[in-house]
Amino acid sequence: MIHPKQLAFIAPDFKGELKDELKFLKMNVLQETDTVLWVENDLLEPAWAQGLWRDVQALEITSITDAQTKLKAISPTWRYYGDLFHRRGELIAEKINTILETEQYHFTAGVVKKMPPAFTLVEPNLILYSHHVSRPSLNGAMNFKENKSPPSRAYLKLWEALTQLGDWPNKTSQVVDLGSSPGSWTWALAKLGASVLSIDRSKLDPMLDAFSNVHFQTGDAFSLVPEKKDWVFSDVICYPDKLLEYMKGWIDSGHCNKFVCSIKFAGKPDYEIIHQFRQLPHSRVLHLTPNKNEVTWMCHPKIKTNIPV
Repeated sequence: MIHPKQLAFIAPDFKGELKDELKFLKMNVLQETDTVLWVENDLLEPAWAQGLWRDVQALEITSITDAQTKLKAISPTWRYYGDLFHRRGELIAEKINTILETEQYHFTAGVVKKMPPAFTLVEPNLILYSHHVSRPSLNGAMNFKENKSPPSRAYLKLWEALTQLGDWPNKTSQVVDLGSSPGSWTWALAKLGASVLSIDRSKLDPMLDAFSNVHFQTGDAFSLVPEKKDWVFSDVICYPDKLLEYMKGWIDSGHCNKFVCSIKFAGKPDYEIIHQFRQLPHSRVLHLTPNKNEVTWMCHPKIKTNIPV
């Protein structure tokens, strides 16, 4: 019986990046389906996975009724992902308390509910399940109800990152948005009530003029010397190693401990630089639903530092 410890969901058009990263991390793929890679170990969270089930457990069953009895004994509520043997899996899910997936998310600054464990049927008599689904949705994809006001759709990356973190700036927060033009991240932060220092060589969209809590500063995004801030945000286009060096300076300064930054690649992703971001204290690196050839680094005190030596 093949028993993976991690199920890595494939982001559309980024299967190659995920497989290359797993190879770089020396994490063996045991089997693959159209949507999922079965990973042998659970040492790290690969950035290019759309979503992950971690610490995966196996459950042998003898029948649909047996599966329902055993699942109920583990948890009163479940989520079901239909991949292999999906019709038989649906029959199992029908007679237990199974909640449906959210089709469209509404960005709300509030507490993210703890979601129940998830299961999938991978052989007629074998279930894989996890209590540790890495993102709010089963397969990691998050589609938000969009707002047409901001100057671009880039704000969707910020919404998803903050939802993943379960924390948001508020009316007492002092934040900086680096490389902010045309201003979608600045818009999202200002809507949360934060006081935003927005920095770019290019001007913001004029619609941001209506926000009294936005202060725009013309200049190079990385010219700002670290100062006391509650959050630092960056969607700037730059070389990843330059971003890493600059953010290390912020971390070492002790002036801020909450960061959300896009790591953008001009060509093939640099898996070594991704891993260096991952190794920073309290960090995660994720490929978010709206990301293209980029990943997002998030640093927050609530993220556990858990990098094997």
